Formats: sequence, structure tokens, C-alpha cells
Amino acid sequence: MELTRDGQAEYAASRRVLLDALDAIGAHRSSVVLVGAQAIYLRVGPGDLAVAPMTTDADLALHADWITDEPELYAAMLASGFVPDGQPGTWRGRGEVCVDLMVVPHQGGRTGKAARAANVPPHRKGVARIARGLEPSLVDHDQMPVGSIEDGDRRSYELRIAGPSALLVAKIVKIGERWAEADSGARSRVKAKDALDLYRLLRATDVSDFVAGFQRHATEAHAAAVSAEAIALLRGHGTRRDGRLPRLVAEALGDDAIAAASFAALAADLVGALA
Repeated sequence: MELTRDGQAEYAASRRVLLDALDAIGAHRSSVVLVGAQAIYLRVGPGDLAVAPMTTDADLALHADWITDEPELYAAMLASGFVPDGQPGTWRGRGEVCVDLMVVPHQGGRTGKAARAANVPPHRKGVARIARGLEPSLVDHDQMPVGSIEDGDRRSYELRIAGPSALLVAKIVKIGERWAEADSGARSRVKAKDALDLYRLLRATDVSDFVAGFQRHATEAHAAAVSAEAIALLRGHGTRRDGRLPRLVAEALGDDAIAAASFAALAADLVGALA
């Protein structure tokens, strides 16, 4: 099993439903990239932090240029027992666990900045959600086996997994968008766990590997632009121990000031290497 620490029932359930979704989409498995917390934990393992890895969902980025016509995705998800859940691209599976199917804005078939439901013909509109921050994952990924972590479930697939740099960018952009919402007066959806996942990536990944990933992002204009935005946020809010990101990490670990200082040092090393 990948994760052996206590309290992993939610993680096991999210992996189970991810595999259900991979079963459902069939031939489209070669057109998706695993992103989000499950991809991070595959990259870094359980680690030694006091807070164990945990996620209650699964995130798949669809590469619209690779998607074929069959099977029709919306019908395939329904036929496998998934039901639409509230917003475009969110599919509720077994145990009320959700899988998010997402498409980057320039592949989403919509022009409005506020558009949420992706339009990827011939697949039904709304089968996936338009999401910023995933652009680097389309050029920065490699294949890894993704299997069950439950006894008796032998399912396993070779799947494209976003690289550490792409995962870092996606998390930072997500946090930045939630900060902007909160700063404008909306209810805050900022989660300390998201910053803790950044810390896991920074601790587990060599700076040289991050740099190689960002060099891949630079080969595609949309990925390069989003990466530059993320690094600017990391520079402005992550390289000082009293920055917003280190403070979130400290909060996630019970006001751990040492972790905040460690995050800031790691972030400063990365920003310096990229400069």
C-alpha cells in the first residue's frame, strides 16, 4: 500500500472512485492527466509530517486535443453510476466521493471569462469544468502506475501524472484565486491543507527537478504564462516566514513556526534558482 499511516479511509475511498472513473472513461484514459492531491501523494509518498496525507476527491485534467469521439464522456460517466454534482465537471460516485473532470480555458470552447461549463464536442457540454492553473500539466507529466490501495482490488492503470512543477503551479494558482475571492469580500475558501501540500512538494523535490519542469512549461505559451503567475505569488507570499503561505503551513501543523521558516527557505531557494 502506498500510504500506511492512520486515518487513510478517505484517501482509500478517493482512490477507489478515481479508479471507477478511469474504468468509466475507457479509451479516454490516454487523454487525461492526474492532478491535485492524489497526484501529489503519488509523487511524494506519505512523508514524515505530523498531519497525514488526506484527500476526499480526485482531479483529472482532460487534454481536449487528445480526446476522441467515443465513448461519449457524459453518457459513459452516467452509465458507470456517476451523477452530476452541483457544478460542471463534478461527478459524484460511490460513498459520495467526487471526481472532477477539468479542461484548461484555452481548450474549453468558451470565450466568457466567467464560463464554467466546458464545451468539447461531440461530448455533452458541462461534462467537464473550465479551470485555470492546469495548463502546465498538459506539457509537464509522465506515466506512473495508479492502483488500488485496498486489499482485494487489483485494478491498476498506467496514467499520465502531472510533474512536481505543474502540481506546484496548480496549487499556488488555486490558493491565489481563493485569496482574491476572500479579499473582495466573498466567503474565504482558503484551506491550510493546500499550503501544506505545497510544503510536501517543496520538501520532497530537488530544485533541479523543479527547474526542469518549469523549462518544459516555457515551451508552451499558456503554460508559461500561468507558471510565471504562480512564481510571482510564491515570491511575494512564500519566501518570508511571515508570508501568507508559510503562515498557512504553520496553521496546518498546529502553529509550527519552524515549518513556516522551512517553507520560506525552500521557496526562496526555488525562486532564486528560477531567477
